[in-house]
Order: sequence, then structure tokens, then C-alpha cells
Amino acid sequence: MKLSRSGFLAALGAAGATAGAARAEAALPPWYPLPPPLKPKLPTRALVLSGAGARGAYEAGALKWLYKDIDTQGIPYDVICGTSAGAINSAFAARATAESISQAEQLWLSMPQANVLQLVPPAQHAMDAGEAFRESSEHGFPAKLKYLSRANRELKAMGSKEDLAKVMGVVSSDGINGLVKKYPFTLTEMKTGLVITATNMTRFSSDAFYHFVGPKADAQTQHFNARLKVSAEGSDDTVAQPSNRRFRLTQDNLVKAVLASAAVPGVFQPVEVPVTETGAADLYVDGGVANNTPVSTAAIAGATDITVLIASSPDEGREKQPTTMPGLLEASFAVIQRELLEDDLRLALAKNLLSRYRDYRGLSAQTVAFLDSIRATDWEPIKLRIIRPATVMKLTAMGFNDAADLQAAFDLGYNDAQNPTVYSL
Repeated sequence: MKLSRSGFLAALGAAGATAGAARAEAALPPWYPLPPPLKPKLPTRALVLSGAGARGAYEAGALKWLYKDIDTQGIPYDVICGTSAGAINSAFAARATAESISQAEQLWLSMPQANVLQLVPPAQHAMDAGEAFRESSEHGFPAKLKYLSRANRELKAMGSKEDLAKVMGVVSSDGINGLVKKYPFTLTEMKTGLVITATNMTRFSSDAFYHFVGPKADAQTQHFNARLKVSAEGSDDTVAQPSNRRFRLTQDNLVKAVLASAAVPGVFQPVEVPVTETGAADLYVDGGVANNTPVSTAAIAGATDITVLIASSPDEGREKQPTTMPGLLEASFAVIQRELLEDDLRLALAKNLLSRYRDYRGLSAQTVAFLDSIRATDWEPIKLRIIRPATVMKLTAMGFNDAADLQAAFDLGYNDAQNPTVYSL
């Protein structure tokens, strides 16, 4: 399905253009129709994989279709950008072989056997204590005392309040770590560029770890990092402190960056990732905290043909009012991620428009420097292909043990990848 530029703007609610076609036209920029590209060149193809939890199985199914002709037709993308579960899938996709795509399928469908949801000891003791209390309520004296005694032992085994306060994830990382490390990743295997996003809790920033390949790798690296300029030339005044930083992927931090990007805060333990540029090891959690679907990251990397995998439907979190605590948390997360996605899409569109319109008359040097920091020196139309389920999947983000639902999500991703929604920015 293809949508026009005005249709895309209306779909995102840009400039409030949601009241009909006439209002959408009124919301178009004053310099419409837009001029032709300044420097036409071959499009750079990017694949963006969002955070998804257990629904990474849906993305793996989509990868199976997107890479079905890899051995005969060549590599379909020039750069892969991934967050959280999408970071795991990105590492397989960047290797760009039929074997690596098959390994991604194996990883997600073997989740139930990997015991990914094994609790850390304090959390397990708390669960066991609760179960003992429940059983005690079903018995009278003296049998009741046996269960109360067991509950007391489990509570003591949890540790002190000070120790419990230091628990930063209730699920052991051993399961997911062991599963990912079963398929060793090396930078020398990467046939396409790879960008992994993660949230830095040492410096409170949204960071990206990157590795570009091929004859244009140096130019891509320079272009990717050029957007960090935020001060006016000849001025010490800082316009804005960048909230994101970019570091090179190395063999020492590759797997750790992938695991860190998937470390859902409160669920999995944070991960220390060594940073070559600083010589330090910072503490990271899930990249989806700040950048769950890095569309603008792909655009900054120079992509003009971007395919996005999103493992949630447009109506996620809207189908019914939550009635349980887990349901409330999942619905809240769905709303947050939907807003982040829409903001990122708007930002990608705004950057593209800003790159075409350069009349800075009357603006201060600091404002001009800020505008320069978020636009490219040239621009091209961006084609955006979105692959996502039309309806809410049965598989939840934490459904790592649900074998049948994982398989169903994988099959759905394979089917949905054959009919993406296409937008022109």
C-alpha cells in the first residue's frame, strides 16, 4: 500500500492535519511543492528493527522473508539499526547470510527451552514465600505451621532490605546471555553496517554503537558523527548539550552492546559496556527507554530507503482497559513506545524538510548552529516501508516461554513482510 506525502503527514498528525484533506493541504509548508534533490545519488538502504521483547520472534519471521534471496540476489540492505530485541536480530541480519538468518529463527523459537525467565535468587525466594503463605491459608493447625515455617525461611533467604534495594533486575541474565552467546558474533563477519542503540545510565544519555563496512565506511562514519556539532563557529556558547553519543563497535564490546540494548530495566540486570573512546565501562540498559525505533538514526546514517520492523499493531494498548498490574505496565509501555515512534518519524521528516529550506535570515548565530547540527548539507526524498501486525498479537513482550505463540508470531512476521506499507517523505 502506498501513501502520498500529504497522506503521510495526515497519518502522523503533523501540524494537526487530522481533520480532513483540506486541512492537510493547508498544513503543507509554504515552500511546497518541494524542489528536486540537491545531489541525487543512489539510495542507501537501511533496515530498522524496534524493541519487542519476546516479539522479536515476529521480526525474525520478517527477516526470513526479507533475506530469502540472499544467496542469489545479494545483500538487501546497506546498514542495519536495532534496539533491544531488534539489536539481537540486527546482529544476525548484519552478517547477511542464509545461515545467520536461520540462526535468528532458531534463537527465538528455542526461547522456552532456554529458561529465559529464570528469576534471580531474591525474587525466587519472594515467590516461594508467597506460595508458602498461600498454601498455609488452605490448612488448619498444626499443618499450617509447616507452611508458615517455610515462608519464614524463604523471607530470610531474600536477604536484608539493603541487599534487596541493590537488585536491579528480577530476571537472571544467564538465560538470554547464554542463548545469544551460542551464536558468536564477530565484526569481521559483518557484511553491512550495524548500529545498536542503548541507554547509558552512567551518563544519562541515549547512545549508539556503530560499525560501517565497505569502501564508503570512513565517509559514513564522518557523516554519522557530524550531527554532534552544537556550537556556533567562533563562539563558546553551547546551543544544546547532545543527549546522544556515538561510539565505535569493537570486538570487545559487540556482544555486550547487543545484550545491553536488550536489558529491559527492572527485568534484566544492566550491562557494563567498555567504550574505547573514553577508556571506561559505562552501565547500560535497554535502548528502547529513549529510542525504541531508531528511524532518525538510520536517516542520519545516510539512508534514503528505510524498512522498519515494528512488532506491535497501531492499536496496541487501545484494545481494552487494563485490569491487572502486568496489563497496566504493558499498556503503559505500549503508549510510551507509540509516542516515541511517532516523534522519531516526525523528526526524520522535519530534518528532511529543514535540509531543503535554508533561509536563516534574522536568526541568531546560536540558532543557526543548532539548525545546522540537525540537518544534512544535502537531502533526498526518503522512502519508508513499515512492516507491522495489523492487529494485536497474542504473544506478549514477556512471553519467552510461550512456544506456540512464539511460532505464531514468527509466521505472522514472515507473512506481513510481504506487504509493507510504503510512505514517501
